[in-house]
Amino acid sequence: MTLPESPVGAELRVTGVRLPAADAFRLKEMGIRMGTLGHVTRHAAFGGRVIAVAGSRFALDGETAAFIDVEPVESMG
Repeated sequence: MTLPESPVGAELRVTGVRLPAADAFRLKEMGIRMGTLGHVTRHAAFGGRVIAVAGSRFALDGETAAFIDVEPVESMG
């Protein structure tokens, strides 16, 4: 599934980033990389998502979010 397909509150693991190298590098700098755990905090306009990763929140536009593959993770709490 892709990030825009994920519901609010969903705990996720990043399984792929299908973006050009420069864009993927920027996401890595932000902490969004293969294996990263996080969750969707809210839906934004036009397919965008706000995600929480490692204590920070990031807003991603829908076009970028569509190239981030994720899988659901069972919550530990």
